[in-house]
Amino acid sequence: MFWRKKKEESLPLEKLAWNLMFTATDPDKNWEVASNFRKTDVPGNAVTCEVSFLMGSICRDIIRKAVRLELQDSAILSAEKAYKKTFEDESSEELPPEMRAVYGTSLLIEVATTALANYGTDSDFLPITLHTFVSRIHGDPRMISEIKPLIEERLNALQSAFKELLVLHRFRCEFSFTPAECSFTN
Repeated sequence: MFWRKKKEESLPLEKLAWNLMFTATDPDKNWEVASNFRKTDVPGNAVTCEVSFLMGSICRDIIRKAVRLELQDSAILSAEKAYKKTFEDESSEELPPEMRAVYGTSLLIEVATTALANYGTDSDFLPITLHTFVSRIHGDPRMISEIKPLIEERLNALQSAFKELLVLHRFRCEFSFTPAECSFTN
């Protein structure tokens, strides 16, 4: 009815997870992070991609820590769909020569999917995945101590934003008539 205030819709958990991954794999933000790393023999655009691959792993870890166990699979699946879509969209063109030197003739989606799977074997646990990341960018193992604070800063910003959205969602739900849909968090 026109005289009643419309209820603000909150996003479903799957959409929140999708948006988290979309934000985490933003190439401009990841380039900013990667540009602070010590140079290796891997070109800068490939290092930026590698940061995005690592951010995909970090997103899954954020979701596991923030979302109730029974809802994690659907949230992670949605986030992984966003991840794949991001790199599928970029796979329509051939990689530039400097990236072909690193990744060969593989499509970016293939490289991204393999990287995310590799991080998954370490349960997306950052202290372990950082070693994998540094190896992937052909870095000196001592780079971990340089890279860790930069990655953690980005992780903390993403985690904070995701948790705030979950809290906001829960707050809005307390005033709705469908509380069963509202409890995402642990």
